[in-house]
This record gives sequence, structure tokens and C-alpha cells, in this order.
Amino acid sequence: MKKVTNEFSQAVFNLPWLVAQEESLFAQEGIEVEFIRARPWDPTRAPEADPTQVNPFWRHAPFEECAAAAFNACEWGQIRRSKDSEVGGRIINLRPAIACQGIFVRPDSAITHPQALRNKTIAVNFHAGSHYLTLQLLEGFMAREEIKVVHLGQAQLRYQRMMDGTVDAAMLMEPYIALAEKHGCEAILEGFYVGSEMFSPALDAQTAAGLTRAMKGAVQLINRDKKRYLHHIIADLPADLGSLSPQDFRLSRLRYIDPRPYPAEEFERTYHWMRSWGLIPEGATYEHLVDNRVGTSA
Repeated sequence: MKKVTNEFSQAVFNLPWLVAQEESLFAQEGIEVEFIRARPWDPTRAPEADPTQVNPFWRHAPFEECAAAAFNACEWGQIRRSKDSEVGGRIINLRPAIACQGIFVRPDSAITHPQALRNKTIAVNFHAGSHYLTLQLLEGFMAREEIKVVHLGQAQLRYQRMMDGTVDAAMLMEPYIALAEKHGCEAILEGFYVGSEMFSPALDAQTAAGLTRAMKGAVQLINRDKKRYLHHIIADLPADLGSLSPQDFRLSRLRYIDPRPYPAEEFERTYHWMRSWGLIPEGATYEHLVDNRVGTSA
């Protein structure tokens, strides 16, 4: 069997991979998948307000170190990382997960609506969906210079620093949305966004297409019975933060569709928006950073 190592940070984004493994869909394609976790951020570090001080690959270092052949992340971040990759990583297709994240505040917070977040610190993960989505959601409510995002790394740290008062708000995904709501936190703004898969150039087209077929099968299983696979998402939650059950989740937030090609016009729109914020250098082109062969052959 062909062995592929997949690196992931949150199960909610990687659920089709996990389900394809659980249901032996990869094995049916003659592929053995091994999972490794993305790197955690140092919890002792203070919030960082400058994105240039955070490496876009900090969380996904295993890919650049060639310890993983594939990983998925938000659309914006993958454009930046495919531009920066020194090992030839390329966007292969749009991932199955339609991600949901929301800006939350503590139960005792006086913040009740988006405009009240002006000049308030919001915990995000720089160069990831929580960062870019926060900017896109809030720039319609306030001047760009009034948006005060700070980097705190993974969702666990963002949730904890919101709860202990280090920051005013935090951008969260599942299972931390369910946890925040269970503990009385208030959602201020919520949005959905796409992401993409990045594959190593060493991962051949036949294997890549087999991975994609298996994930398509997993998407069908997930959408047939989402509660059946919530154990993967719940397992992301450290025991010391509390417990969750399937009843704690709003299933409509869990959206999965088939992997599909990344349109050039979407790349261009996203790239130019990132340039307007100074979040990517000039010179990123669709022709050099995107390889849609899998989306059209699987």
C-alpha cells in the first residue's frame, strides 16, 4: 500500500480524512494514511500584534520539514504558504470542510455587537482562518485600524485567554464554539469560509486522486449522519476544559462538500484582498501556486 502522512490541526477541518480512515476508504484505494498533529504554540508567550513576527508555516512546520505530504488550511493561508513553501507545496483543490468560526466574548463581557469590538483585542492565529476571517467580518463595521487582532496560536489558547481576561474576545471553531456556548459565552459575529488542500510535489497524481475519491466517500457518510462522527471533534477538547456531548453541537455549523478545483478568479480575488492588508508579498500567481489536476481526475 502507498503510505501518506497527513498533518492536521483541528479535527473539524480534517473530518473527511478521519472518517475515510475510520471507514477504510483509504485502504480501498490501496493507501495507508498516517496522521500527525500540527505544532502547538508556546502557551507562555505573550499575545503578538504584528503578523510579520509569526512564520506562516509555524503551525504546519511538519509539511516544510517533509514529515507530512499533505495538509489542509484556510484559502487565504494556503495562498501565502504556497508562495512561501521551500519544498514546492502546491494547492491541489478546495478541501471538503466549509469551516465555521465565530468571535466570542466572556459571559460577563459588556461587548454585545460587532461595533463594540472597536480597538478591543481579539485572539486569532495569524496566517490562518481565524485571522483572515476576523479581518473580513469586521472591516464592514469599523475602520481597519480599529481592528485589534493578536496572535495566540491554537484555539485552545485563544479560548483560555478569552476566559481569563487576557484578551477581550476570541475567534473560535468547533469544538470550542460548543464549549463557549455551554459556558455562557456570547457570539458576536460568525462566518463560513473555504479552505484548500496542499500536497507535496512528491505525492504522485494517482495517489492524490485516490485520496480525493476516498474523501468524497467520507463526505457522503458524514452528511448522512453527522452525529456518528462527532467523537473525532469532541476528542480535540482537553479534559481539563470540560466535557461535551453530541447534543451540545449545532449540526448546521458542520458543512462538508466534495473536494473540487480551485477557480482562478477566486484565487485572484483572495490574493488582491491579502495584498491590500500587506499579508502576502507581490508575485503570487495562480499558474505557479495551484495545481488542479486532482480535482479534475478523481
